[in-house]
Amino acid sequence: MAEKPTTQERLSKHDREIAAIRKLVLTGMKMIASLTAAQRKTDEQLRKTDKQLEDFIRSLQRGTNGHAKRNVDLQ
Repeated sequence: MAEKPTTQERLSKHDREIAAIRKLVLTGMKMIASLTAAQRKTDEQLRKTDKQLEDFIRSLQRGTNGHAKRNVDLQ
């Protein structure tokens, strides 16, 4: 028969397991923080692209090349 682990051995194993879980949680939190920062950057770029697209569509709807038409008085 195998010997039962001592109380000290069981506590030591338990402490190592807790430390490993803590390390996993901290690593996960760091990953989430970096993903959040990347998401903010992507959102900003998307807003900028959307504005440029809206401006381009509006310019096409006007149908001009940017020069103002002037009334010419021929009299």
